[in-house]
Amino acid sequence: MTTPSIQLENQRIGFLGKLGAMSRKEACQWLKQYSASLADKLQGELDLVIIGADELPDEDIQAMLSASLKERIRSGATRLIHEHELWMELGLIDSPTHKQLYTPAMVAGLVKTRVNAIRRWHRCGLLPCVKVTHKLPYFDFEQVQSAKQIAAWVSQGAKVDELKRQLDAFGPRIADRSLTELDLQFDGRRILLKDEGVLVGAHGQLFLDFDSEEPASSEREISGAPDVAPKILKLENPIANGQQSVSEHPQPLTREAMVLAAEELEDAGQFDEAIEWYRVILAQFGQHPEIVFTLAELLLRVGEVHAARERFYNAIELDEDFVEARASLGCVLVETGQVDLAVAAFEGALARDDHYPDVHYHLASALDELNRGEEATKHWLRFLQLSPQSPWADEALERLGRI
Repeated sequence: MTTPSIQLENQRIGFLGKLGAMSRKEACQWLKQYSASLADKLQGELDLVIIGADELPDEDIQAMLSASLKERIRSGATRLIHEHELWMELGLIDSPTHKQLYTPAMVAGLVKTRVNAIRRWHRCGLLPCVKVTHKLPYFDFEQVQSAKQIAAWVSQGAKVDELKRQLDAFGPRIADRSLTELDLQFDGRRILLKDEGVLVGAHGQLFLDFDSEEPASSEREISGAPDVAPKILKLENPIANGQQSVSEHPQPLTREAMVLAAEELEDAGQFDEAIEWYRVILAQFGQHPEIVFTLAELLLRVGEVHAARERFYNAIELDEDFVEARASLGCVLVETGQVDLAVAAFEGALARDDHYPDVHYHLASALDELNRGEEATKHWLRFLQLSPQSPWADEALERLGRI
């Protein structure tokens, strides 16, 4: 039996909601090994309240917590922790559970990059996801680690579409394997795979390994084959130079090529130019919810809050099940002081996807701002159930400590 760092001996423990990892009876057996006792009800002088990872009870949560227990939580005498944290302390799990999924915003928070970068990596196929619900991708822990690798490469100057092309060129060598399973290196221009002690390029070239103990005197390829790594697509920016329009380009551009041009401008920090590209795309090819959504986010980045709000509305009008657009609209409405409308936007998103943790977080915050604390509590708890390892989990626990 391992010695947990959390104090369990002689502790009275209550569970809020249904456990995800095991039955209540099994949990009792484990806790008894550490001289802890499990309370039948959420009342009395409990030392720990564990938030179950499966589902919340149907009855009113506030009614389940006695006045004295609420006061103990406020004073810190009773601690709120997530079920996952308890099992980790007991040594039953040593890594995030398979149930923990992350939205693009959560991945961005963990990787410390922009959320639109995560979306782009996913959209181009560089960062796969576990599932997509109403256009919202969900990622597991392994994919978060892959995102960290991609972010490191991008910080070294790599281009997203170039990375995708090179990884695709490895073909069967890396098929169906995540980036975390592979020994990959980036030399500033190309991705190299260390396979059986040898560095291999995307097209099969062999390279000297300067990190190995073998002496080397140059950076030439061992095979002598030419460097055939694909080059990133470069497009003239007709909007920026003011000389020509898209229609005057020697060869008509596809929507995909124009989106790529806009994304490259965004990567380069040329947000105003990228915005103009997206506007031209919509004018030439018609309204498209995801492009409208991307334009809204760019407008938000340059401080055009009201213009962004209208574009988020537009994206929802084009696709009423676009839950991420509803979530973003809610955040913008909070920013513009329209908190009541924001609550409606968040509730609309949850009506389509109740497993969207970001929305439970933002809705709980909005309800707290409106002094609707009892309603907020349910969403703070639901958020912690869905995403106990979120970058925002500590804040949720702190808010719940004030109930």
